[in-house]
Amino acid sequence: MRKGSFGVAAAVLSLCMAGCSHAPPRRAEPAPPPKHPATEMLLVYAASDGSLTRAQMEAGLRRDFSKVDTNHNGCLDDNEVRAINEQRWKEDASTATPLIDFKNNGCFDFDEYAAAARSLFDQLDRDGTGKLTAQQLRPGSKPAQPGQGAGDSRPRRSGDRQPPGG
Repeated sequence: MRKGSFGVAAAVLSLCMAGCSHAPPRRAEPAPPPKHPATEMLLVYAASDGSLTRAQMEAGLRRDFSKVDTNHNGCLDDNEVRAINEQRWKEDASTATPLIDFKNNGCFDFDEYAAAARSLFDQLDRDGTGKLTAQQLRPGSKPAQPGQGAGDSRPRRSGDRQPPGG
């Protein structure tokens, strides 16, 4: 009888273990918020056709630096840098590029202010033309259709004529 009860106990134990081996069903996790492309920092300086030259970017960066350099000494102090960083985090923490005094001299100058934007521009400008197209600034976007001007961003409708070969 002892052998029989051991067999029953083993069977019960097997069933219990089988029931425990399955993990409880997982809850579906909410999708993470969409990430903005790193190029967001450059888009603010782009022309109306979506392109951006290095000169346009530099002019925009100088305008912005002048606005945040409240004492107009060409050097951002800790309070000015802190205010900029806080604003960047409020706007979009996923793409915020904090300002850091890499020279560690207590003066956050224009070159340090412009470093991230310049670096990104150089990475995108692979052919070295000094000009980024709208497609380079908006990765994953569809290029303009042939015959569709840069200013004509309306979607094509089924009644629109297609360009030859399109």
